[in-house]
Amino acid sequence: MIKILYFGSLPDLLGRGREEMFLPKTVKTSRDLLHYLAQRGEEWQQGLDEARITLTVNREFRELDAPLEDGDEVAIVSKGLGRL
Repeated sequence: MIKILYFGSLPDLLGRGREEMFLPKTVKTSRDLLHYLAQRGEEWQQGLDEARITLTVNREFRELDAPLEDGDEVAIVSKGLGRL
């Protein structure tokens, strides 16, 4: 299970500030996670656009292709590029 935290304008846009989830087998990297979450709808696609967010894993900035593991904490922060 991983913990996902949403910051900036994301909690208002997505309707939540945090969640916990089991990673599907297809989600191996942070980029995979963003694509998986974006399938939830238009707000998710807009809010999780790679150009609009900064991402940390276990409180360290990571490349989007870095692997995710069970127990990780992922924080996704909107960069504040105006209204989404």
